[in-house]
Amino acid sequence: MLKLFRRNAADYIRANIVAYFFMILIFVIGIVIGAMAVKTLPDEQKIELVGYLRVFFQGLTEQSSGIGTTQSLLASVMGNNSRIIGIMWLLGFTIVGIPFVLFMVCLRGFVIGFTVGFLVNEYVMKGLLFAIVAVLPHNFLAVPAILATGVAATTFSLMLVRRKHHSKDNLFYNSIAYSVFCLAMLVIMLGAALIEVFVSPVFMKLVAHFIH
Repeated sequence: MLKLFRRNAADYIRANIVAYFFMILIFVIGIVIGAMAVKTLPDEQKIELVGYLRVFFQGLTEQSSGIGTTQSLLASVMGNNSRIIGIMWLLGFTIVGIPFVLFMVCLRGFVIGFTVGFLVNEYVMKGLLFAIVAVLPHNFLAVPAILATGVAATTFSLMLVRRKHHSKDNLFYNSIAYSVFCLAMLVIMLGAALIEVFVSPVFMKLVAHFIH
């Protein structure tokens, strides 16, 4: 069973290697644009953001989240992650959805690049350390899931285009396979939400003591 899974996974990656390369490239471009955007921020906005960060760091070091707060945060993060996968899944069923899928992937990279870039720009190594514990843990699962969903959505959308000329493609079977794959990515995204809410804050509080 494990060998069959590995073989199928290897075949899938080989068949979509170009799509994954292109999707990763779009994501990296988003990171670069986000990091560069930090340099273009007006001084007033930088001061305002630093003020927000100081309040945020103070809140991390002085307060402990209650059960109600944690539950509401978890519901919010899970809802947001579910929307990301759900929207990309729906866009895959539209022929014109590919640019929007690429934009969502690029936007994710932009947010990460801007967050890390701003923290490093303001706090140097301490900022880098905080960025690692705040951004990396949940994105270790979330980013691959988003990239994989982006590839699945674009390839399915392209399949719909090709189907006009090659009616041999089984639309029902492909739709089910595509939906099941996106559902699996949704499960991963929900796992990322659990890490973001329950794991990342623990390390963020520890690092915040050094910054605040």
